[in-house]
Amino acid sequence: MRQALIYERISRRRLYSSKARGSPHPGPAVIRAGDHLAIVCLFIGPALATFVSGSLEQRIGNLFFLGLIPAFGFYAGGHILGQLLVFGIELCDMIMARCSRYALRLANDLLRRAGTQCLELVDLGLRTKRNQRN
Repeated sequence: MRQALIYERISRRRLYSSKARGSPHPGPAVIRAGDHLAIVCLFIGPALATFVSGSLEQRIGNLFFLGLIPAFGFYAGGHILGQLLVFGIELCDMIMARCSRYALRLANDLLRRAGTQCLELVDLGLRTKRNQRN
């Protein structure tokens, strides 16, 4: 029977890639939280309407204002905020990729210009040494 490796090789790409992580976006967690809060409101609203004394109109008002309306708000707000977070993270990834490409292109251009100026200075120095020898 073979013994399992204690240390597996670590892929650096997997550590830093947002696609390799289990849940890269907080959006699904926000959606689940909104769903759970909506369920809690759906339980609390009817419970308060049932157990708090009052007229039928007050109980129906408690059901709507403490149960159904907050449940709908948490549900819709969780889904909207979750989708906005997913969109924002994808947008930030795209902006970061484009900025890094621009920075690399800028650094490449600066190094190319610095290299040509250094070559011109070396060439000028060699010309002056040749002129001094002659």
